[in-house]
Formats: sequence, C-alpha cells, structure tokens
Amino acid sequence: MDLEYTVTRLAAIEAIRDLIVSYSHLIDRGALGEVAELFAHAVYGQCDTDGTPVGPLIVEDARAVLSANQGFVKMHGTPGTPATKHLTTNIRIQVADNGTEATALSYVTVLQAAGDLPLQPILTGRYFDEFAVADGGWRFTRRLVCIDHVGDLSEHARQSPPRH
Repeated sequence: MDLEYTVTRLAAIEAIRDLIVSYSHLIDRGALGEVAELFAHAVYGQCDTDGTPVGPLIVEDARAVLSANQGFVKMHGTPGTPATKHLTTNIRIQVADNGTEATALSYVTVLQAAGDLPLQPILTGRYFDEFAVADGGWRFTRRLVCIDHVGDLSEHARQSPPRH
C-alpha cells in the first residue's frame, strides 16, 4: 500500500468521523436547523436490526428532517435544548476503494437528565450511515437509525419512537 493512499484514506475516515460526531454535538445543543442541514442531501429514517429501511423515509429534504425532529424532540430551558448527551461509540468506517464513498456503523447511547428525570440512559441504538464526496468534502448520503433499547422517554419524546 502506498503512503499517499493511506494518508488519503485516513483523512477521509477522520472527516467522516467528524460528521458523525457533529450530529451529537448539534442535537444536544438543540441546533435542529443545523442537524437538518447535515442531512439535506441524504436519505433519513428508521431501519430494522439489519439496517434495512422501514417506514417512511425522508429523501434529500432538510425542511422535512427539521420538521420530523421538531415534532419528536422535547426542548427544555432557554435557549431550548433536549437536555441530552448523545454518546456515539464503536464507530466503524469503511472507505470504498474509489475514495469517494464510505459507509459507517456506530452505536448511540442517549443520556438525559431533565425535569424530574435523573441522569440515565434513555435510548440505545445504531446508526447505519453512508457518505460521499461532493463539492470537495464529505457529506451524509444516508442515515438510518435502529432503536435497540428504550428507557424513560417522558422528558425527551413528544411521541413514542417506532420500534422495528
């Protein structure tokens, strides 16, 4: 393997990792508009335990992603935040040989302390992500979320999440 290929691949992995964790930082700040922009060119929705899409998907529509998140996530305080910490771990990124596409699988654990709810995990799941290079940088082309375990969502969700 040549050094240039290795460096290019490692740079791609770090750029993709940064995109993945950017979501966590943005959603925990309550920056739902910025979250929506991350997925403006992506398919966004739920999946089953194997990563197969289930239910309605949002396709390249930042306004629909924003609306979906506003309709699901409860905000607390001023300025409003979900009072959560999304911990994204076990991130496994695979860059295609062409160097312009990639996939990632990662775990998510959502912690929350809000209202009368003490600090606790409220959700665990997995992100099935796809990426591509466009306009000189990496961006999401797909995010599917598999919800594996659900705790007390009373201070987080305006409605029950779909379980598949």
